[in-house]
Amino acid sequence: MKKYGYAPRFGPPCILCMLLALAVSLCGIALTLSSTSRVPLPYSNVQLAAAKQMAAAEQVLLQYVQQEGIAIEKDDLNQTGLIGPEWTELTSSLGLLEAKRTALQPDFAALMVKYYQEAGLKAGDTICCGMSGSFPGLCIAAVCAANQMDLNVRIIASYGSSMYGATRLELTNVRILDIAKKAGLISYELIAVSPGGDFDQGNSILFPNARQAIFALAEADRLMMIDEPSIPDSIQRRLKLFGSDVDCFVNIGGASANMGTSPYTLSFPNGLVTEPPKIPQDTDRGLMFEYAARGVPVVHMLNVRGLAEENGLPFDPVPLTQPGETNVYYTAWHSPWYAASALAIVAALLLLAWNANRKKGSKK
Repeated sequence: MKKYGYAPRFGPPCILCMLLALAVSLCGIALTLSSTSRVPLPYSNVQLAAAKQMAAAEQVLLQYVQQEGIAIEKDDLNQTGLIGPEWTELTSSLGLLEAKRTALQPDFAALMVKYYQEAGLKAGDTICCGMSGSFPGLCIAAVCAANQMDLNVRIIASYGSSMYGATRLELTNVRILDIAKKAGLISYELIAVSPGGDFDQGNSILFPNARQAIFALAEADRLMMIDEPSIPDSIQRRLKLFGSDVDCFVNIGGASANMGTSPYTLSFPNGLVTEPPKIPQDTDRGLMFEYAARGVPVVHMLNVRGLAEENGLPFDPVPLTQPGETNVYYTAWHSPWYAASALAIVAALLLLAWNANRKKGSKK
Protein backbone atom coordinates (compact mmCIF):
# COMPACT_ATOMS: atom_id res chain seq x y z
CA MET A 1 0.00 0.00 0.00
CA LYS A 2 1.32 3.41 -0.91
CA LYS A 3 1.75 5.78 2.01
CA TYR A 4 1.02 9.45 1.69
CA GLY A 5 2.44 12.24 3.87
CA TYR A 6 5.11 12.12 6.49
CA ALA A 7 4.64 11.39 10.16
CA PRO A 8 7.64 12.83 11.96
CA ARG A 9 9.33 10.83 14.67
CA PHE A 10 10.73 12.79 17.59
CA GLY A 11 14.15 11.74 18.78
CA PRO A 12 15.39 11.82 22.38
CA PRO A 13 16.90 15.38 22.10
CA CYS A 14 13.60 16.71 20.76
CA ILE A 15 11.53 14.99 23.44
CA LEU A 16 13.90 16.23 26.13
CA CYS A 17 13.54 19.82 24.92
CA MET A 18 9.74 19.57 24.96
CA LEU A 19 9.73 18.08 28.45
CA LEU A 20 12.00 20.86 29.64
CA ALA A 21 9.69 23.42 28.00
CA LEU A 22 6.71 21.92 29.88
CA ALA A 23 8.63 22.00 33.18
CA VAL A 24 9.71 25.61 32.63
CA SER A 25 6.10 26.58 31.81
CA LEU A 26 4.80 25.05 35.03
CA CYS A 27 7.58 26.71 37.04
CA GLY A 28 6.78 30.06 35.43
CA ILE A 29 3.11 29.73 36.36
CA ALA A 30 3.93 28.70 39.93
CA LEU A 31 6.44 31.52 40.43
CA THR A 32 4.05 34.10 38.95
CA LEU A 33 1.26 33.03 41.30
CA SER A 34 3.60 32.96 44.30
CA SER A 35 4.80 36.48 43.52
CA THR A 36 1.29 37.91 43.95
CA SER A 37 1.22 41.00 46.11
CA ARG A 38 -1.53 43.32 47.35
CA VAL A 39 -1.56 46.81 45.91
CA PRO A 40 -3.81 49.44 47.57
CA LEU A 41 -6.55 50.81 45.36
CA PRO A 42 -5.99 54.46 44.39
CA TYR A 43 -9.02 55.51 46.43
CA SER A 44 -8.31 53.31 49.48
CA ASN A 45 -8.19 56.40 51.72
CA VAL A 46 -11.79 57.20 50.74
CA GLN A 47 -12.76 53.59 51.38
CA LEU A 48 -11.26 53.69 54.87
CA ALA A 49 -13.00 56.97 55.68
CA ALA A 50 -16.36 55.46 54.62
CA ALA A 51 -15.76 52.35 56.72
CA LYS A 52 -14.88 54.43 59.78
CA GLN A 53 -18.02 56.51 59.24
CA MET A 54 -20.10 53.33 59.13
CA ALA A 55 -18.44 52.01 62.29
CA ALA A 56 -19.26 55.28 64.07
CA ALA A 57 -22.89 55.10 62.92
CA GLU A 58 -23.20 51.52 64.18
CA GLN A 59 -21.75 52.55 67.53
CA VAL A 60 -24.35 55.31 67.90
CA LEU A 61 -27.11 52.86 66.99
CA LEU A 62 -25.88 50.39 69.60
CA GLN A 63 -25.94 53.13 72.21
CA TYR A 64 -29.53 53.95 71.18
CA VAL A 65 -30.56 50.31 71.53
CA GLN A 66 -29.01 50.14 74.99
CA GLN A 67 -30.49 53.45 76.15
CA GLU A 68 -33.98 52.51 74.96
CA GLY A 69 -33.82 49.11 76.61
CA ILE A 70 -34.30 47.25 73.31
CA ALA A 71 -33.35 43.61 73.77
CA ILE A 72 -30.31 42.43 71.83
CA GLU A 73 -31.11 39.12 70.13
CA LYS A 74 -29.21 36.04 71.27
CA ASP A 75 -28.30 35.43 67.61
CA ASP A 76 -26.60 38.83 67.48
CA LEU A 77 -23.22 37.27 68.23
CA ASN A 78 -21.34 40.54 67.78
CA GLN A 79 -23.76 42.47 70.02
CA THR A 80 -24.50 45.13 67.40
CA GLY A 81 -28.15 45.66 68.27
CA LEU A 82 -28.94 45.56 64.54
CA ILE A 83 -30.01 41.93 64.23
CA GLY A 84 -33.79 41.81 64.51
CA PRO A 85 -36.18 39.08 65.67
CA GLU A 86 -37.05 36.25 63.33
CA TRP A 87 -40.78 36.96 62.99
CA THR A 88 -42.65 40.24 63.53
CA GLU A 89 -45.25 42.28 61.66
CA LEU A 90 -42.41 43.52 59.43
CA THR A 91 -41.03 40.10 58.48
CA SER A 92 -41.77 39.66 54.80
CA SER A 93 -39.73 36.58 53.85
CA LEU A 94 -37.12 34.05 54.91
CA GLY A 95 -33.61 35.31 55.57
CA LEU A 96 -30.15 33.95 56.29
CA LEU A 97 -28.93 34.95 59.73
CA GLU A 98 -25.25 34.62 58.81
CA ALA A 99 -25.74 36.99 55.87
CA LYS A 100 -27.34 39.62 58.11
CA ARG A 101 -24.41 39.48 60.53
CA THR A 102 -21.89 39.60 57.67
CA ALA A 103 -23.46 42.73 56.17
CA LEU A 104 -22.75 44.69 59.35
CA GLN A 105 -18.99 44.78 58.67
CA PRO A 106 -17.92 48.43 58.26
CA ASP A 107 -15.77 47.46 55.30
CA PHE A 108 -18.94 47.00 53.26
CA ALA A 109 -18.90 50.81 53.06
CA ALA A 110 -15.42 50.46 51.53
CA LEU A 111 -16.89 48.01 49.01
CA MET A 112 -19.58 50.52 48.08
CA VAL A 113 -16.89 53.15 47.45
CA LYS A 114 -15.22 50.67 45.11
CA TYR A 115 -18.47 50.14 43.20
CA TYR A 116 -19.18 53.88 42.94
CA GLN A 117 -15.64 54.52 41.71
CA GLU A 118 -15.84 51.75 39.13
CA ALA A 119 -19.18 53.15 37.98
CA GLY A 120 -17.41 56.44 37.21
CA LEU A 121 -19.32 58.52 39.76
CA LYS A 122 -17.91 61.87 40.79
CA ALA A 123 -18.70 64.57 43.33
CA GLY A 124 -22.12 66.10 42.72
CA ASP A 125 -23.59 63.01 41.02
CA THR A 126 -26.82 61.50 42.33
CA ILE A 127 -27.46 57.96 43.47
CA CYS A 128 -30.99 56.74 44.06
CA CYS A 129 -31.43 53.90 46.53
CA GLY A 130 -34.26 51.43 46.79
CA MET A 131 -33.91 49.85 50.23
CA SER A 132 -35.82 47.14 52.00
CA GLY A 133 -35.24 46.58 55.70
CA SER A 134 -33.47 43.26 55.14
CA PHE A 135 -29.89 44.54 55.42
CA PRO A 136 -29.62 47.66 57.60
CA GLY A 137 -25.83 47.30 57.46
CA LEU A 138 -25.77 47.57 53.67
CA CYS A 139 -28.12 50.55 53.79
CA ILE A 140 -25.75 52.40 56.11
CA ALA A 141 -22.78 51.34 53.95
CA ALA A 142 -24.35 52.71 50.77
CA VAL A 143 -24.97 56.11 52.35
CA CYS A 144 -21.57 56.38 54.07
CA ALA A 145 -19.76 55.63 50.82
CA ALA A 146 -21.82 58.23 48.98
CA ASN A 147 -21.16 60.83 51.68
CA GLN A 148 -17.40 60.31 51.44
CA MET A 149 -17.55 60.81 47.67
CA ASP A 150 -19.82 63.89 47.94
CA LEU A 151 -22.67 62.20 46.09
CA ASN A 152 -26.30 63.19 46.49
CA VAL A 153 -28.39 60.40 48.03
CA ARG A 154 -32.12 59.88 47.46
CA ILE A 155 -33.84 57.00 49.21
CA ILE A 156 -37.16 55.21 48.93
CA ALA A 157 -37.29 52.72 51.80
CA SER A 158 -39.59 49.76 52.34
CA TYR A 159 -40.61 48.72 55.85
CA GLY A 160 -40.67 45.03 55.02
CA SER A 161 -37.65 42.92 55.93
CA SER A 162 -36.60 39.32 55.64
CA MET A 163 -35.89 37.49 58.90
CA TYR A 164 -33.23 38.94 61.23
CA GLY A 165 -33.13 42.30 59.45
CA ALA A 166 -34.73 45.53 60.65
CA THR A 167 -37.83 43.65 61.83
CA ARG A 168 -38.51 45.55 65.06
CA LEU A 169 -41.44 47.96 64.98
CA GLU A 170 -39.50 50.26 67.31
CA LEU A 171 -36.33 50.07 65.19
CA THR A 172 -37.30 49.93 61.52
CA ASN A 173 -34.84 50.55 58.74
CA VAL A 174 -36.28 54.04 58.36
CA ARG A 175 -35.71 54.68 62.06
CA ILE A 176 -32.16 53.28 61.95
CA LEU A 177 -31.18 55.68 59.17
CA ASP A 178 -32.89 58.58 60.93
CA ILE A 179 -31.01 57.99 64.20
CA ALA A 180 -27.67 58.03 62.39
CA LYS A 181 -28.71 61.12 60.44
CA LYS A 182 -29.77 63.06 63.53
CA ALA A 183 -26.42 62.17 65.12
CA GLY A 184 -24.75 63.93 62.21
CA LEU A 185 -23.11 60.75 60.94
CA ILE A 186 -24.84 60.31 57.58
CA SER A 187 -26.61 62.56 55.11
CA TYR A 188 -29.40 61.62 52.69
CA GLU A 189 -32.86 62.60 51.44
CA LEU A 190 -35.70 60.21 52.23
CA ILE A 191 -38.25 60.81 49.46
CA ALA A 192 -40.89 58.24 50.40
CA VAL A 193 -41.57 54.88 52.03
CA SER A 194 -43.58 51.83 51.02
CA PRO A 195 -45.03 48.82 52.86
CA GLY A 196 -42.71 46.21 51.35
CA GLY A 197 -43.43 42.50 51.41
CA ASP A 198 -45.05 40.57 48.58
CA PHE A 199 -46.11 42.94 45.80
CA ASP A 200 -45.28 45.85 48.12
CA GLN A 201 -48.53 45.47 50.05
CA GLY A 202 -47.16 44.85 53.56
CA ASN A 203 -49.43 41.90 54.28
CA SER A 204 -48.44 39.03 56.57
CA ILE A 205 -49.94 35.57 57.04
CA LEU A 206 -48.79 35.40 60.66
CA PHE A 207 -49.78 38.96 61.60
CA PRO A 208 -53.14 40.08 60.16
CA ASN A 209 -52.55 43.63 61.43
CA ALA A 210 -49.18 44.00 59.71
CA ARG A 211 -50.35 46.41 57.03
CA GLN A 212 -52.10 48.62 59.57
CA ALA A 213 -48.99 48.63 61.77
CA ILE A 214 -46.81 49.72 58.84
CA PHE A 215 -49.13 52.56 57.87
CA ALA A 216 -49.20 53.71 61.49
CA LEU A 217 -45.39 53.91 61.45
CA ALA A 218 -45.38 56.05 58.31
CA GLU A 219 -48.10 58.32 59.69
CA ALA A 220 -46.24 58.79 62.98
CA ASP A 221 -43.10 59.81 61.09
CA ARG A 222 -45.09 61.95 58.61
CA LEU A 223 -43.64 60.17 55.62
CA MET A 224 -45.07 59.89 52.12
CA MET A 225 -46.37 56.36 51.59
CA ILE A 226 -46.27 54.70 48.17
CA ASP A 227 -49.28 52.40 48.05
CA GLU A 228 -50.09 51.55 44.45
CA PRO A 229 -52.48 48.78 43.34
CA SER A 230 -49.86 46.93 41.28
CA ILE A 231 -46.09 46.54 40.93
CA PRO A 232 -45.99 48.26 37.50
CA ASP A 233 -47.78 51.25 39.04
CA SER A 234 -45.41 51.23 42.01
CA ILE A 235 -42.41 51.17 39.67
CA GLN A 236 -43.66 54.12 37.66
CA ARG A 237 -44.39 56.09 40.84
CA ARG A 238 -40.84 55.55 42.04
CA LEU A 239 -39.34 56.56 38.69
CA LYS A 240 -41.19 59.89 38.90
CA LEU A 241 -40.20 60.50 42.52
CA PHE A 242 -36.51 59.76 41.89
CA GLY A 243 -36.44 62.18 38.95
CA SER A 244 -34.49 62.18 35.71
CA ASP A 245 -31.02 63.04 37.04
CA VAL A 246 -30.07 59.57 38.28
CA ASP A 247 -26.40 58.66 37.84
CA CYS A 248 -26.56 55.31 39.64
CA PHE A 249 -29.30 53.12 41.08
CA VAL A 250 -28.61 51.07 44.20
CA ASN A 251 -30.85 48.20 45.23
CA ILE A 252 -30.49 46.73 48.71
CA GLY A 253 -32.57 43.70 49.60
CA GLY A 254 -35.36 42.09 47.64
CA ALA A 255 -38.20 44.62 47.49
CA SER A 256 -40.60 43.71 44.69
CA ALA A 257 -40.65 47.12 43.02
CA ASN A 258 -36.84 47.30 42.93
CA MET A 259 -36.11 43.75 41.76
CA GLY A 260 -39.30 43.20 39.80
CA THR A 261 -41.59 40.18 39.81
CA SER A 262 -40.92 38.94 36.27
CA PRO A 263 -39.14 35.60 35.69
CA TYR A 264 -36.03 37.55 34.65
CA THR A 265 -35.42 38.89 38.16
CA LEU A 266 -32.98 36.15 39.16
CA SER A 267 -30.85 36.73 36.05
CA PHE A 268 -29.65 40.12 37.28
CA PRO A 269 -26.07 39.85 38.65
CA ASN A 270 -25.02 41.01 42.10
CA GLY A 271 -22.61 43.87 42.66
CA LEU A 272 -21.92 46.62 40.14
CA VAL A 273 -23.67 46.01 36.83
CA THR A 274 -22.77 48.19 33.85
CA GLU A 275 -23.43 45.53 31.21
CA PRO A 276 -26.79 44.03 32.19
CA PRO A 277 -28.20 40.71 30.97
CA LYS A 278 -31.06 40.60 28.51
CA ILE A 279 -33.54 43.27 29.52
CA PRO A 280 -37.16 42.05 29.49
CA GLN A 281 -40.00 44.14 28.16
CA ASP A 282 -42.35 43.22 31.01
CA THR A 283 -43.94 46.14 32.88
CA ASP A 284 -43.10 44.43 36.19
CA ARG A 285 -39.38 44.11 35.41
CA GLY A 286 -38.35 46.27 38.39
CA LEU A 287 -36.28 49.41 38.84
CA MET A 288 -33.00 47.53 38.35
CA PHE A 289 -33.95 46.67 34.78
CA GLU A 290 -35.64 50.04 34.24
CA TYR A 291 -32.44 51.93 35.02
CA ALA A 292 -30.23 49.42 33.25
CA ALA A 293 -32.33 49.93 30.12
CA ARG A 294 -31.53 53.64 30.38
CA GLY A 295 -27.80 52.96 30.56
CA VAL A 296 -27.60 53.85 34.26
CA PRO A 297 -25.12 51.80 36.35
CA VAL A 298 -26.85 49.57 38.90
CA VAL A 299 -25.45 48.25 42.18
CA HIS A 300 -27.39 45.18 43.27
CA MET A 301 -26.79 44.13 46.89
CA LEU A 302 -28.56 40.91 47.80
CA ASN A 303 -26.32 37.81 47.73
CA VAL A 304 -24.13 38.77 50.69
CA ARG A 305 -22.10 35.57 50.71
CA GLY A 306 -21.15 36.03 47.07
CA LEU A 307 -20.40 39.73 47.52
CA ALA A 308 -18.16 38.98 50.49
CA GLU A 309 -16.25 36.14 48.86
CA GLU A 310 -15.66 38.07 45.63
CA ASN A 311 -14.32 41.13 47.40
CA GLY A 312 -12.13 39.81 50.18
CA LEU A 313 -14.53 40.14 53.11
CA PRO A 314 -14.98 37.23 55.55
CA PHE A 315 -18.38 35.59 55.85
CA ASP A 316 -20.03 35.74 59.28
CA PRO A 317 -16.96 36.85 61.24
CA VAL A 318 -16.93 36.77 65.04
CA PRO A 319 -15.82 39.23 66.27
CA LEU A 320 -16.86 41.72 63.62
CA THR A 321 -14.02 42.99 61.45
CA GLN A 322 -12.86 46.56 61.97
CA PRO A 323 -12.32 49.23 59.27
CA GLY A 324 -9.32 48.48 57.11
CA GLU A 325 -8.89 44.82 58.10
CA THR A 326 -10.17 43.10 54.94
CA ASN A 327 -8.86 42.76 51.38
CA VAL A 328 -11.48 45.04 49.80
CA TYR A 329 -8.91 47.88 49.78
CA TYR A 330 -6.48 46.03 47.52
CA THR A 331 -6.03 44.59 44.07
CA ALA A 332 -3.80 41.63 43.28
CA TRP A 333 -0.58 42.31 41.34
CA HIS A 334 1.53 39.61 39.68
CA SER A 335 5.17 40.16 38.73
CA PRO A 336 5.50 39.84 34.92
CA TRP A 337 9.18 38.87 35.04
CA TYR A 338 8.73 35.21 35.89
CA ALA A 339 6.17 34.72 33.13
CA ALA A 340 8.28 36.65 30.61
CA SER A 341 11.44 34.70 31.48
CA ALA A 342 9.61 31.37 31.31
CA LEU A 343 8.14 32.32 27.93
CA ALA A 344 11.56 33.18 26.54
CA ILE A 345 13.09 29.91 27.78
CA VAL A 346 10.16 27.87 26.44
CA ALA A 347 10.47 29.55 23.03
CA ALA A 348 14.21 28.73 22.94
CA LEU A 349 13.62 25.10 23.91
CA LEU A 350 10.90 24.66 21.32
CA LEU A 351 13.20 26.18 18.69
CA LEU A 352 15.92 23.69 19.66
CA ALA A 353 13.42 20.85 19.44
CA TRP A 354 12.28 21.97 15.98
CA ASN A 355 15.87 22.28 14.73
CA ALA A 356 16.79 18.86 16.14
CA ASN A 357 13.78 17.25 14.51
CA ARG A 358 14.44 19.05 11.18
CA LYS A 359 18.07 17.87 11.11
CA LYS A 360 17.00 14.32 11.86
CA GLY A 361 14.47 14.47 9.04
CA SER A 362 17.00 15.85 6.55
CA LYS A 363 19.45 13.02 7.32
CA LYS A 364 16.77 10.50 6.54
